[in-house]
Amino acid sequence: MKFKFTFFVHLLIILVLIFSPVSYAVENAENQPASEQSANKDNSDTSESNENKELDLYAKSCILIERSTGRTAYEKNADEKMYPASTTKLLTAILAIEHCDLNDVVTITYDMTSRVPASYTTAYLRPGEKVTVEELLNVLLIPSANDAGFALAIHISGSVDEFAKLMNEKAAQIGCTNSNFTNPSGIHDVNHYSTARDMSKIGICAMNYPQIANIVCKTSYTLHENKYNARTFTTTNSLIKPAEKTYYEFATGMKTGFTQQAGSCLIASAKKENMEFLAVILDAPKPHANITYRDLDCKTLFEYGFENYEEITKIDEPVLSIDNLQNVIHTKFSMNLVLKISLIILTLLLIIVILKIKLNKNKNKGKTKTKKRKTKRK
Repeated sequence: MKFKFTFFVHLLIILVLIFSPVSYAVENAENQPASEQSANKDNSDTSESNENKELDLYAKSCILIERSTGRTAYEKNADEKMYPASTTKLLTAILAIEHCDLNDVVTITYDMTSRVPASYTTAYLRPGEKVTVEELLNVLLIPSANDAGFALAIHISGSVDEFAKLMNEKAAQIGCTNSNFTNPSGIHDVNHYSTARDMSKIGICAMNYPQIANIVCKTSYTLHENKYNARTFTTTNSLIKPAEKTYYEFATGMKTGFTQQAGSCLIASAKKENMEFLAVILDAPKPHANITYRDLDCKTLFEYGFENYEEITKIDEPVLSIDNLQNVIHTKFSMNLVLKISLIILTLLLIIVILKIKLNKNKNKGKTKTKKRKTKRK
């Protein structure tokens, strides 16, 4: 009886080992947080539903990103190749922070200033003039001085071509997949292009540098302050200028851009309470009758984000469907299969050992009885 009881106990153990992955998987699926259950959902699902909202926007391409999660709150033609114009300067600023000390002194050369076409904005830098990297960053990002971009590029890499290679390497590192940069300032070039999605990655990266964040929120800057050659510049970003009609109280800065081919462009950031967004506007109509369309688009996106983002990202408690259950079971079973098989083998070996011990005991009992019988006969 003892032998039969032991055998059935071990058989029961084997059955538990075989079927336990199912119950274990179900339990874990039910107890798994909703955030983890939804982690594999593609952000494109959110963006597609958001795109159906059909916001009244003027730009051909745009995207709205919530900073803390990196999720897309809204997008429109976000992967279409566009000209980024001077929003390019954010990438140049990132490289300047990574490769230079802010106090490094740069001596301006003719090569740095001669590359800027006559119609483009400059800080009136002159060959022989000495400026720090910090000063160059301020005039690069506030009045959008193109000569400052070339000065930083040549200072860092020795040539514009070499700096362009550095730009593309950094862009790829950040996660840009549809961009190519040929110059540090965004001067028009058919081979200098990006997308709203890629530029949002550059913008988010730039926001992580306090040196850049502290500059892009300024409304004005004086180069060589208190010196004979001092000159003051104002920001091109009217979202952060209280006197402008398109002023937005929650805007925190970033970078504008414009060329005839690129249209009006803007990478803008805004923060309200504990929520922060970054918006990218590419190819909006140029200002007309005191209407700055890129600013209006940014405000529309920001307001949409602040009012709706919690609803956009709210995920209801998922129902454990048959498909999900099968996936969970398959995953859990695969993870534990080797262990389960090992335990089953060990259990079978244990049963074999027990059987052998029982057989040996029975043999020994038989031998003992035989000896006793022989002894009695004698």
